[in-house]
Amino acid sequence: MKFLALLALVGQFPTHGHQLRWSAAITPEMRAVSIPLKRTSASPTLHHRKGLGLLSVQEIQGHSEASLVSQMRAQAQQLHALQYYGEIQVGTPPQSFAVIFDTGSGQLMLPSDRCDSEACQKHRAFHQKNSSTAVPIGWADDPLTRAASDSDRDTTVVNFAAGEAVGQFVRDRVCLGRACAVANFVEMTEESDQPFGAAEWDGVLGLAQSLSDHMEFNIMQKLLEGDKSGVLKKPVFAVYLGRKIEDDAEITFGDFRSERMASSLHWVNVSQEGYWQFQFDDLTIDGKRTGTCEKYGPRKCQGVLDTGSSLMMGPRHDLDALLSRLNFQEATQRSCSENTKFPKLGFLIGEQLFEMDADDYIDCPKVGDCWAHLMPVGDTGRGAIFVLGMPFLRAFYTVYDMKAKQVGIAKARHVSSKKGADMAAVKLVSLRPAGDDLGKDQRRLSNDGRK
Repeated sequence: MKFLALLALVGQFPTHGHQLRWSAAITPEMRAVSIPLKRTSASPTLHHRKGLGLLSVQEIQGHSEASLVSQMRAQAQQLHALQYYGEIQVGTPPQSFAVIFDTGSGQLMLPSDRCDSEACQKHRAFHQKNSSTAVPIGWADDPLTRAASDSDRDTTVVNFAAGEAVGQFVRDRVCLGRACAVANFVEMTEESDQPFGAAEWDGVLGLAQSLSDHMEFNIMQKLLEGDKSGVLKKPVFAVYLGRKIEDDAEITFGDFRSERMASSLHWVNVSQEGYWQFQFDDLTIDGKRTGTCEKYGPRKCQGVLDTGSSLMMGPRHDLDALLSRLNFQEATQRSCSENTKFPKLGFLIGEQLFEMDADDYIDCPKVGDCWAHLMPVGDTGRGAIFVLGMPFLRAFYTVYDMKAKQVGIAKARHVSSKKGADMAAVKLVSLRPAGDDLGKDQRRLSNDGRK
């Protein structure tokens, strides 16, 4: 069983683990960097990130809707499971890794060469002894102090919906393109087969605001300080996902690219720190307000931009009503034909309307079953939250300002861009599994030349 989607999950991304105390840059001429991303899909699994308040494994086992949620996840995964990943470099000399860029977690996690788990053997591992700048760290709450010995160090356990990872802390130079900084990260010494075994990426790089154990683990924050060669031009990163599998996708650090936008950026304040969470005023259908957010009072609706979710999710009572208005009769699947019509889905954010066409939130062949990129979920533990994952991020170009604590949203311009060719780049890759609802078609859909 593989993942749900990451930047995409496909992935199951880490929840905040618990600490166990066991005895046992950029150059001056390059102040903004762009990392093209690979994309791949995988076979069905559940993706529940406890950090966002989605159901954990333990919670879902006792939930009356467990079987329904599981079935929806498995079915939707056939078409929606995608993951985006790009290359980073760690250590001196640099060691390269493919990582998921995840706005829903807060630190970098890489497999260690000391890990003998089968999942680790399938990926590139960090060789601490091969880096002249690596420093083993003893304790998360003392992030600048070298560990006295390997037997006197914090061990962190990170729980996933379908497994877990165990790791210890290391400090070293981390480079995203030409932007470099010294930061702490988790060196995984154990990995469960799920979700790591079948992953095409090596690790996860969290880009949330304040979800890491300490500021020293926040890679983006450390990049703002930069190394001796300079600092980022702006305290931002931006995410662009292509509309189609074969299209470009990238994440830029230190600036955003106006050529990726079909409208001006609309900025909105982060409403609650931690995740990239903001307030929006209403949902619309073909431009008409639904009144969905009125019942939440001054809090209105709360959205979270999440590169680690392959679907858009929200409170069950709201999503069921929304699906009905979208001509899905409170379900995420329905039969359709060339004549089936679906309305536009909009988000009213600070009186600015952002609309998605049907193709943005639905997978729909000319004849057969249509799948909505929407999933109702139960109580998140953070109040009513709408998780705006990959469908939203493909339709809109998003910018994340670490200092101003704002997110910028613009309609994405889906055209090929020739700029940035000299930056570190990785093409998108998509892989879908065989399945009856896909006509048992197991072609590799990609732009990397492989089949």
